[in-house]
Amino acid sequence: MNILNLATTDENAAGVACRNANDMFLKAGHNSLLLVKESVSGYPGVLALKKRKYGTYIHTLPGRIENRLSLLYRKLRPFDRDDKYSFHNLDEGKKHISGKDILDAVPFKPDVILIFWVSNFINMETVSEMAALTEAKIMWMMTDNAPLTGGCHYPWDCKGFHTDCNNCPAILTKGSKSIAEKNLAIKKKFIPGNAEIMSSSESDYQRAKSSALFKGKVIHKLLAPIDENKFKPGDKTAARAFFGIPEGKKVIFYGANAFSDPRKGGTNFLNALNILKETLRQPDSKCNPSDVLLLLAGKEKPVHFLDIGFEVKEAGYLNENELITAYNAADFLVSPSLEDSGPMMVNQSIVCGTPMLAFDIGVAMDLIENGVTGYKARLFDDEDLANGLKYLLSLSEDELQTMSVNCRNFALQHMTYAEYTRRLTAIIQKQPL
Repeated sequence: MNILNLATTDENAAGVACRNANDMFLKAGHNSLLLVKESVSGYPGVLALKKRKYGTYIHTLPGRIENRLSLLYRKLRPFDRDDKYSFHNLDEGKKHISGKDILDAVPFKPDVILIFWVSNFINMETVSEMAALTEAKIMWMMTDNAPLTGGCHYPWDCKGFHTDCNNCPAILTKGSKSIAEKNLAIKKKFIPGNAEIMSSSESDYQRAKSSALFKGKVIHKLLAPIDENKFKPGDKTAARAFFGIPEGKKVIFYGANAFSDPRKGGTNFLNALNILKETLRQPDSKCNPSDVLLLLAGKEKPVHFLDIGFEVKEAGYLNENELITAYNAADFLVSPSLEDSGPMMVNQSIVCGTPMLAFDIGVAMDLIENGVTGYKARLFDDEDLANGLKYLLSLSEDELQTMSVNCRNFALQHMTYAEYTRRLTAIIQKQPL
């Protein structure tokens, strides 16, 4: 099968996910290519339309000029957005490249075209052109909700994408609110009749079913895979020694890199910790505040947690191997996202056999079963998040070990590279799963 994967870049988290998918297809014997707008990686199996020596486009001279002109334009014509929606697509009608130009760069005629994260690279008109020229199956691979909307990546409780994205709450400038409506109208005009979409979580699957763009089209769900040979359970004692964690601690792992991002629920986690602290001081508590250690990872200094009343170990930025060690050092991971398609840390945690605490959103809806693989708190309910903290901290070592085995077994059954490739290939070829 000839598979063309499309993405803006093969760098950053989204780009690496595309690269991994391409590698899986190649390993399975398919003729697969990842075509990106720009890259510096030189990674095999990746074809970049623009090759750079270093940095992303915005760091090049043309990129810096374009950015300066954009900033000047926004000063002359102010355009305010609510950042929590991550609204980036200001003009779906802008055509960055033609479908013919893309296909001319590809050394085969694709049977299927998988579209990943393609901001500032491919619009719906280009997709329509590729579909007409190749008659290939077209499938969006959702990494967030941008494929469904008139511009935002995270709609929160907005239902505008169910119909026409009129009066978009992400756009605060009154005279510009029609941008989202125009964008979605263009998508509706050009979306190929055979277009399908792949979600990787129950929440995205439900949103795709409700969307004006994909309602009535074929919608799939397949959990994002993690390399089970790399992300796996390890020696907990050695992992804790690596971070200098004292013996006898209950270790909570939290990625604190985006505390200021309202989507990531950092404030909610902080509130839950304050509730927990008072709960653990009660006479009937099985755990004391002094027993708990917060293992915090991320580039930002976790200043909000330093006086919270629990011991804190600052891990800083972690590379992939260090991240795996952190999962193995923890009793459980806390991922308090309020609006998310993932996050990927939840996928990684379960493959490592590390139980999880999260709100009932994103992939947590699929991966967490209360009392089996972790605790799933009611969305936006800080007290229930604190209940989850208390529950997981109250578990014995044997009970945590049982939960760890449950996590790993679930992952090996549903989330391995081989299983993902098998299922996705079957979906593309319309074979039984």
